Amino acid sequence: MWTLARILIAIGAALVLYLIAAAILRKFWIPAPEEPEPGELRPVHHRYRCVVCGAEVTMTAAPTDEVPEAPRHCREDMALVVEADADGG
Repeated sequence: MWTLARILIAIGAALVLYLIAAAILRKFWIPAPEEPEPGELRPVHHRYRCVVCGAEVTMTAAPTDEVPEAPRHCREDMALVVEADADGG
């Protein structure tokens, strides 16, 4: 009798843990942003450096009317090192 009760409790606990884990993982799903139209981008040359670890990123295209937001690395905004047009100016 106790063996059956233990098996049912174990199955119930496993089911509860599975449902909790599935709910947590479901919250991490974020759809990728839509790709911008090719005419909406302008060539740029922005270099960013991570203030924590020193990793660098080069941005080669940005929206035509907006100043691009700094990318994040090591949970911090990266610092802008170089800002120039893609044609060198």
